[in-house]
Amino acid sequence: MDQTGQAGGTQVGAQGAHADPVRGDILVVEDTPASLQLLSRLLTDAGYRVREAPNGELALWSAQAQAPELVLLDVRMPGIDGYEVCSRLKRMPGLDEVPVIFLSAHSDTDDKLRGFQVGGVDFISKPFQFEEVNARVQSHLKIRRLQQQLAAHNDRLQKESRQRLAEIAHLNRNASATVYCAALMHELNQPLAAIMSNAEAAELFLKMNPPQLDDVAEILSDIQRDDRRASDLIQRMRELLKKSDPVVQKLDLNDVVRQVCTLLSGEARMRRIVLEMQLAPQVLPVAADPIQLQQVLINLVLNAFDAMAQLADGARAVCLATRRNGNTAEVLVSDQGCGFPEGHERVFESFFTTKPHGMGLGLSIAAAIVQAHGGSIWARNNADGGATVGFALPGQP
Repeated sequence: MDQTGQAGGTQVGAQGAHADPVRGDILVVEDTPASLQLLSRLLTDAGYRVREAPNGELALWSAQAQAPELVLLDVRMPGIDGYEVCSRLKRMPGLDEVPVIFLSAHSDTDDKLRGFQVGGVDFISKPFQFEEVNARVQSHLKIRRLQQQLAAHNDRLQKESRQRLAEIAHLNRNASATVYCAALMHELNQPLAAIMSNAEAAELFLKMNPPQLDDVAEILSDIQRDDRRASDLIQRMRELLKKSDPVVQKLDLNDVVRQVCTLLSGEARMRRIVLEMQLAPQVLPVAADPIQLQQVLINLVLNAFDAMAQLADGARAVCLATRRNGNTAEVLVSDQGCGFPEGHERVFESFFTTKPHGMGLGLSIAAAIVQAHGGSIWARNNADGGATVGFALPGQP
């Protein structure tokens, strides 16, 4: 390192120690002892926790023992060079997202491109000023922490979504509770949509050169506000619903289909839809909660009804068929509607809908219940028009 870089680094390090610097756990990999010691001292003075590795082998061992937040990695080293070290780090569990900044006396374009190809996030040419090193380290630590915050928000959102689906799965037949929950769900969709939109915007700001960290910080504040709003709505829903544990019983799947057809016969007549049953001749025993299983079928049948809303009278029919398939018992709900659009493999995702006013929850709730019972669910378009949604549950003796 040149004398200019050393003097400048000492000054910045002294200021950083009194200016509440961005702290982080940094692994410095440098085969020149003098450069390694100097860079480690300057980073330590600036408030960072520093680990040293004089070669690639020790760097890999240290990173695997305890993941650093950032790696400063010399390119030219005996044995394993910096490019190979970075490539191996990116293949190690838990280390693939750790930012790696390369240090090299060679600054031609090919060297930089190779560094980015193996997973590096930045490239600092030697000899360097410590001001530059410090600024780039701070920037990439901030970016990494913002990415972690976004990932944490996304994980929390998914967890709350699963909890919400579980709560809805326990809805009883009380009409007023159902209507109130539908209103709450519509209201809940707004902050969730805002969170997803803001997360996408934050990713765009992080990809800018340089990253727009102030804008990302403001977006994170908005995400936290919408997250609190969504949590409040979920709490209101929990207070409304009296959740009870599922009561798993041995049931005949044919009987459940008959019960659902009876429940929905009035709705079918009102919509001028013919509701048909094609039941297996033998008993189809399964182990399931009867209310939840009814809810699955009700959701599938109502979804089929909606798919035929634009058809002329006389062309509307929904068929519920049951059958044994090896060790499973299956139900197929077929309609003569418009079928699923391209990308229909997503129909079981929460909030995915093809309806102008739909919320995209009916099929996702059905999928959650079926999977909780150890079953599987699928959807396909029929060759002669319309669509079929089916599910299978493990058969019982």
